[in-house]
Amino acid sequence: MSSDSRISNTIRNSSIALVEQFITTIVSFICRTVFIYTLGKKYLGYSGLFSDILTLLSLAELGVGTAILYSMYKPVALDNKKEVAALLGLYKRVYNGIGVVITVVGLCLIPFLDFFVSGITDTNDLSLIYVLYLLNTSVGYFFAYKKSILITYQKNYIASIIYVITILFQNVFQILFLFLTHNFIVYLIIQVLCTCLNNLFISLYVDLHYSFLKKYRKEKVSGEQKKNIFINIKAMFASKISSAVVTSTDNIFISKFVSTITLGLYSNYTLFVTMIKSVISKIFESITGSVGNLIALESREKVYDTFKKIWFINFWLVSMCTILLFVLVNPFIELWIGKGFVLDRGITCIICLNMYMRLIRNTFIIFSDAYGLFKELKWKCIFEAVINFVVSLILVYLFKLGIVGVLLGTFISNITTNFWYEPYLLFKKKFNKSMYEYFTLFLKYFIITVLVIAIATFIFNNVYPTNSWFSLIFKAIILTIVINAMYVIVFYNTEEFRYLLSQIKLKIKN
Repeated sequence: MSSDSRISNTIRNSSIALVEQFITTIVSFICRTVFIYTLGKKYLGYSGLFSDILTLLSLAELGVGTAILYSMYKPVALDNKKEVAALLGLYKRVYNGIGVVITVVGLCLIPFLDFFVSGITDTNDLSLIYVLYLLNTSVGYFFAYKKSILITYQKNYIASIIYVITILFQNVFQILFLFLTHNFIVYLIIQVLCTCLNNLFISLYVDLHYSFLKKYRKEKVSGEQKKNIFINIKAMFASKISSAVVTSTDNIFISKFVSTITLGLYSNYTLFVTMIKSVISKIFESITGSVGNLIALESREKVYDTFKKIWFINFWLVSMCTILLFVLVNPFIELWIGKGFVLDRGITCIICLNMYMRLIRNTFIIFSDAYGLFKELKWKCIFEAVINFVVSLILVYLFKLGIVGVLLGTFISNITTNFWYEPYLLFKKKFNKSMYEYFTLFLKYFIITVLVIAIATFIFNNVYPTNSWFSLIFKAIILTIVINAMYVIVFYNTEEFRYLLSQIKLKIKN
């Protein structure tokens, strides 16, 4: 595949992915609004709890999908259809087994569901609700292998288009039946059916356009290739554990030791955090290949120079989103669904801090992946998971700090691992730079963010009272302009800003 083709596919995939994210965010937000007004806080809590229990169960996947997917890139590039078909056959067999394991283990948890729920007396439908969530998750494992073909052939946009169509269909019917029935079970049944439809459409597309898969379906993967896949799985498993523990145990701890109702309130905030994470991830995930090429061909100084520029762009986006979230989220939720759904300002602060600390790492994650630092990061991932679990449990159970204790556990695990170790690997081992340079840059970016938060909060509280959607939108626009203007003033003479400006001009020109 030519360089132009790769660039074209990257632009097409990322552009459609962003459109997909925008559409699904809007319709999902509308659906959630109807959900809250028709069903209330209890079912919000169930949604957050069961989603995270099933995320932990997904550890059974072990990173197999990623490892096999990685193995498919070379044969696809060489147009080795027999090897592609063999790898896909392996993918199918393994994932069918994983789907069965997750289903069986998930069903075995049914007698223990009451243990994770607190603050709710009426749990009559608990098992049925959980089974529908389990079914919605497990069904995907029996079809996931088909989607991998679209990814390896850089046809991600096909899956995005199919997903947009099915999610629109799903949300329209969910909204309709919520108004008509106020029934959570019907809501979930529609979700399961649409998940099945999404997978079915992808499967039909792949069968139609990649007929060689049927032709070579009896091909087998060599022993050497299986060995290499297994090595990659071992390297990735630690990362899988860490990610699952850090992202999923928070909700389980909140539900068990605080209340499932509080989890429902918290889930409204994580909705916005997830939206921001998804959009920023879509922007940056397409450059990993380019970074890998840069590392292979250019000098260490050139790589470091590019790293600083990408980190600066990442900081700008993350900082702006963090500030806007901190200032606007509570007034938004109050206008949206009422004061009863608003969390304490201190909790909001920790939520925003955790989001900032996670997203500011985007650049480090991209470069670590491009350098292939999976083995070097294995123990970091394990320590992060252990610290998060232990500290969160101590703070919420022994010190009775509630949701604050759970969120502080996440922050502490990040500070004690990711904050310094990922930069250490890059700055010391790859860039040959002092850690002092990293800490100086990070501190500079963090202080600027805090100062702008203070200014933005002052402007919000003292310019035009917020008691309507119009005033909130007006303030959001004003704050966005002010934040970006301040960053322009601060960074105008820097090389990183000139690079950002040149990229914006190039995009506009093209």
